[in-house]
Amino acid sequence: MPRPASLRVVPELRAVHVERHRRGTPAELLYLRAKYDLAGTPLLPGIEKATLASVLRRFASTEATVLEVPEPLWMRFWPRHVALVAGFRLAGLLRRRPHEVCTYAMENNAVEVLVRGDGRAPAILVPVVAALVGAVARLGLDRICYASPSARDAYARLPFVAGIPSALRLELPEATGDPRPAEPLRAVFLGVLEERKGIRQLMRAWPRVEQAVPGARLDVVGSGPLAGEVADWAAGSGASRRALGRLVHADAQAAVADAAVLVAPSVPEGRWIEQIGLPIKEGLAAGATIVTTRQTGLADWLHEHGHHVVEVDDLTALPELLAAAIESALRSPLPRDEVRRSLPDRDGRLAADAWLHVEARRHVEARQHVGARQHVEAGQGAAS
Repeated sequence: MPRPASLRVVPELRAVHVERHRRGTPAELLYLRAKYDLAGTPLLPGIEKATLASVLRRFASTEATVLEVPEPLWMRFWPRHVALVAGFRLAGLLRRRPHEVCTYAMENNAVEVLVRGDGRAPAILVPVVAALVGAVARLGLDRICYASPSARDAYARLPFVAGIPSALRLELPEATGDPRPAEPLRAVFLGVLEERKGIRQLMRAWPRVEQAVPGARLDVVGSGPLAGEVADWAAGSGASRRALGRLVHADAQAAVADAAVLVAPSVPEGRWIEQIGLPIKEGLAAGATIVTTRQTGLADWLHEHGHHVVEVDDLTALPELLAAAIESALRSPLPRDEVRRSLPDRDGRLAADAWLHVEARRHVEARQHVGARQHVEAGQGAAS
């Protein structure tokens, strides 16, 4: 059986990557480390753990002609991004075969924030780093697909990137194939229990929801640094709060499918803001009403389709805004069929995958055809 013509490098393998590998364009998938939610998910053929050095060595022998690398604005990974792009390009030159490099871009934070973080780095670094990242991207990438309009806007601020062929495939899920009715007045939080995911803001907001909506219940699914604090908060509250801890991916999906409302109250932290939010995708696929903040790249789409998006400019006001949004969502959730009908027929990430890999391979094949024709013509000319 021939080896796939595409190769993906994933810094942190998650359960969703395994599912995408099963359904996406055939490819080898090399990952550098596993993410917390991979536990309990069996790996599929073609997925291998690797080091950066072993990935670079693989370039010398792989049959892949298309490489998907992590996006350039993943700043802490950027040096390895450069090594991967340069290594694959060099392998193509040495082996005299066309190679293409593509990326999927989700980062939607301002370049200044990504460079300066808490502001201690000098401001002069911002245009320098932006120009460097943009120039390397222009020289190294053949195509880039954006997950959201805000991600596209973030990259538009980089010099030279406008010259890279690009597309926008909004990262919305497709509806799940097995819909189930939600339990009335049940909300769910799914994610890492840490400050940036807004769990403390949710704990401050929820007592107001309990007072306003008798019978409201909240399930908190996940683990992390604040797990003990969340467990203590939930203990002794009767049936209105449950801290379920970390669940395997299938059980976490079931918890989301049971809820009428999914709450994803992410808040900015340092260089990070929410890019898309996998829990939001899980909730939409199940038909849940979403309550989130204006961090996610899906914020405008969610607002336009009747979900609840709250501002995070003033974190002191967020618990009250969050409580009001959750109360409204629990009292009048969107019809689940309506939520599901608003979704595309194909997951946006899979649509992006096809554009990145299938179209790239067509380009490679076209270049190979032109090269072969020129070789034949050169031979005929020499013979005459």
